[in-house]
Amino acid sequence: MTPKLNRIIFPLMSFITLVALACTCVGSGLTPVPTAVPIPTNPPPTKPVIDLPTEAPATKPPIGGGQTGGAPFEISKDLYTHPSGAFSTTFPVGWEPNERDDGTYWADPDGQASMDVSFINVGVQFGEEAFTNYVDAIEFNWFASFADYAEESRETQQDGSLLVLKTLTDQNGNPATVFSYYWQVGTVLYEQDFWALSDQYDALVDGFVEIANSAETNDAAGSSAPLYNFRYTYTCPKDVCTFSVPYGWNYFRNEDYNFTIADSFKSPDRLTYVENLTYDDGTVINKSVAGAFALGLLKEFYAQDIVVTDDKVQPDGSERLLWNSQSGNYYGESFFETRGTTFLLLTWVVDNSSYDLYVPVWSDLLVSYTIP
Repeated sequence: MTPKLNRIIFPLMSFITLVALACTCVGSGLTPVPTAVPIPTNPPPTKPVIDLPTEAPATKPPIGGGQTGGAPFEISKDLYTHPSGAFSTTFPVGWEPNERDDGTYWADPDGQASMDVSFINVGVQFGEEAFTNYVDAIEFNWFASFADYAEESRETQQDGSLLVLKTLTDQNGNPATVFSYYWQVGTVLYEQDFWALSDQYDALVDGFVEIANSAETNDAAGSSAPLYNFRYTYTCPKDVCTFSVPYGWNYFRNEDYNFTIADSFKSPDRLTYVENLTYDDGTVINKSVAGAFALGLLKEFYAQDIVVTDDKVQPDGSERLLWNSQSGNYYGESFFETRGTTFLLLTWVVDNSSYDLYVPVWSDLLVSYTIP
């Protein structure tokens, strides 16, 4: 592959010190990334949007328990089934479905509300911590990209799903309230999002909860989807590059050191992450020392015992290093290049046990990498 190098800035030391670290450094393990609070990147919305309401919906009873409400719409008597077969659900009569590979969106013709049902194949069954990390990532990367986003509450439901209620301002400048249900079946994460104009929420919520309880899922169908197919285009600092990132991966930024910014994207199970950094202290980094500089960074931030197993110049002029850490039991792949005074490094780190699972996500990221 010939991916370009991501340009970000990682908290480093000085150029001279880092070159020296190519021989003597201290490793920091499989997750040396963020210590800073995540910073929103405002990824461009890819789901249709509408306005929101404000008060938690009634607690969701177990699937099949159903409840009847007085919503100002008629609920379909027949189930809609997504073309993938991954889920079925009722929906408001007269709301036309807008289908995507990962889900379906319905909008009220009068512009009062909308609903979206989606599924993501994450490849593994999450424990509680990984599930929470996933929900945090979706809330931060997607919903928090809207103005005035505020999470109001989280509550585990009787059927095991997690309800997250939030308020925000929609793309048209209208105050809105959204509530979402998240749950996992097998390796598939399902999500139901219900949006309404704030002043319409009370009238709509009961009907939405009834629709939520009509859902049926088929994880066998959902698990055939590509891994983390719901993605956004991330734009690097100063618009140096763009690449595709899963919405379900947690984003962190670290700017603790001079001349460097590091943006990290971590899988919910913390078995892999991608880290992009750019170093620029205003001086030109000669190509003759760029390799030593890159190795110094790898040893400083990933592991002292890094062994480079392959070093190859790419057609676009960047250089690829394949490496591993025996003590950390993980594999790494890095691309680096210099552009004037800027040193660029894009690195993928993965636990050896999860290489086969996550290499498609990394490959897709490389294919998506562009320099505007």
